[in-house]
Amino acid sequence: MPENRPAPLEVDLFLSELMRELAELREIGPHVDRAARYLDAALFEPARDILSRNGKGFRARLLTHSWTLAGGRPGEMPDLLPVAIELLHAGSLVIDDIEDDSATRRGEPALHHRYGLPVALNTGNWLYFASMSCLSRLPCDDACRLGLTEDVILGVLRCHEGQALDISASVTSLSRTEVPSVVSAATDLKTGALMGLAAAMGARCAGAAPEAVDRIRAFGSRVGVAFQMLDDWSGIRHDQRRHKGLEDLRLGRATWPWAWFADHVDQVSYADITRRLRAAEVEWELDQVRERIASALGPVAPGRIEAEMDQAMSLLRSEPFESAAVDAVASELAALVRAYG
Repeated sequence: MPENRPAPLEVDLFLSELMRELAELREIGPHVDRAARYLDAALFEPARDILSRNGKGFRARLLTHSWTLAGGRPGEMPDLLPVAIELLHAGSLVIDDIEDDSATRRGEPALHHRYGLPVALNTGNWLYFASMSCLSRLPCDDACRLGLTEDVILGVLRCHEGQALDISASVTSLSRTEVPSVVSAATDLKTGALMGLAAAMGARCAGAAPEAVDRIRAFGSRVGVAFQMLDDWSGIRHDQRRHKGLEDLRLGRATWPWAWFADHVDQVSYADITRRLRAAEVEWELDQVRERIASALGPVAPGRIEAEMDQAMSLLRSEPFESAAVDAVASELAALVRAYG
């Protein structure tokens, strides 16, 4: 399984961004300065908490690869660009955890359990806007900054639409024929949109033509779908992520294993497993459902994930991107698949 460890520089950049914001607030006036300790306790401390936790940082790496694909020179990408996407992602995690009432995030209590729901909700929303504030300070021209702002607004809009599907469409209420379409739509709008945003931001800031930005965004979106497939499948397949698989089952989430299961088995088998899920009251009963899905999909899931990765890479190989940059992306994706087993 992948090690969730961000680069130290990345964490330092996140935290320095919070300190910069606190310093700016103190400059507003002495009354704000006197209230700073309350701001810190109810906003900056929860933000530091979620940003300091071990995370994959994959969106920031995808953004960096996209910068290179678009012709940006290695080492010249603005530091704030990957910070912007990771702040946005962190905010979405906080909000998701509230909506799902998840107990943990990255091995520690979810923010709404540690600090209370009002503080967590405010922090998650603040992180969205902290991300956008980074864009105003990027060393780019007004046209690029406007394009990046429009990218972020559209990406956040799509993510919320995908989340609406995620929290409303339960596999226990969907018909077998509906599940694959709902899972595809939710992934395209949520994980696909956020990964596509990361890729587009890197390409746009590197000065890519609009057609190249669109192509790299589409590539990022397909990577997002494959990433979600890996994540969903790992909760079913791997004991190290059993807690994630059981949470998905407990909440009745429409995930990729359910979409594949719906395609792979007949109506009788599908009805039986969803009946078992509805009746499950204790953990071992959820585990039985998990094990049955894992057994049925063992020969199926890896091929579905590989096909999605191949589709993503085909979007790059069909365009005249620099071959070394494309090979670096392919190596990163292959390593990601290996890490998930």
